[in-house]
Amino acid sequence: MTPPVVLAVDVGGTSFKAALIDAEGRRLLTDATSTLGALGEAAFARLDAFVGRCIEAAAASGVTPVAIGLIAPGMDESTGHVLFAANLGWRDFPLGPRLAERHALPVASGHDVRTAGLAEALLGAARGFPDSVMVMIGTGIAASVVTHGQAVAGAKGMAGELGHAPVFPGGELCACGQIGCLETYASAAAIARRYRALGGEGSLVAGDIADRLGSDPIAARAWDDAVQALSIALTTVTMLLDPAVIVIGGGLAEAGEILLDPLRLALSQRLAWRPPPPILRSTLGGGGALLGAAILAFRRLGLSDLAPGWNAA
Repeated sequence: MTPPVVLAVDVGGTSFKAALIDAEGRRLLTDATSTLGALGEAAFARLDAFVGRCIEAAAASGVTPVAIGLIAPGMDESTGHVLFAANLGWRDFPLGPRLAERHALPVASGHDVRTAGLAEALLGAARGFPDSVMVMIGTGIAASVVTHGQAVAGAKGMAGELGHAPVFPGGELCACGQIGCLETYASAAAIARRYRALGGEGSLVAGDIADRLGSDPIAARAWDDAVQALSIALTTVTMLLDPAVIVIGGGLAEAGEILLDPLRLALSQRLAWRPPPPILRSTLGGGGALLGAAILAFRRLGLSDLAPGWNAA
């Protein structure tokens, strides 16, 4: 019997990505396209055409997806509506229901970071740990909390907004309107901005700053500020949730041990009477979100999502 196949779709602010994934975790086809800056109905039209193209490509190769796993920023998983996505011009937009109607397939909807954390817990660095927290650090910061194979959404589907947890009372104003948010100090964008504000070169991004840590005192200060801010946030996460492991993902995770070693030390120093949880780097990387979307789709169908062959290949 041929394993069932689902179409995993990752809706981003600047691009759409998709993969056909079977119940063994194999990616049969992949595709991606730019949003071209489309907003509102125009953005939906581009996505709808992209999904249709992926389904047609599947049919041409003799494969028929049985469901769609859909992830997007600002997604209300219970309704499939995108509550707010500024880069796509959507507010309370019924994305899941409309795609389900257009393509006559069941759609399982999920929040992008939360779904990536679910995949990391079931298939990646946190596999085998009953409770985990994944922190995605890129342009912004968000977290995913997973306990016993279930991602925690919260009362209003807003769990995991770690980037907007204040770490420095009386600190810098965040774009969200709050004061001293983690994202203002420790996101990749914030590190570059603060490096410039301290007198560093204006063209460097966070990766460049990491490369200069041994020779540039301004880079060292901006990086240490980010590490300390992260360690404060992770201390709160540890004391509140007692995770078995913390996984760091997103673009900043590419710095590897340059980030993780000082972060482990700082977290250990802040925890006076208990050992810190291990801090690991994501093993799924950018592919975790699509794998997570596939997991949601298989769960929607009531099928097992953890066949032994599942992996990030």
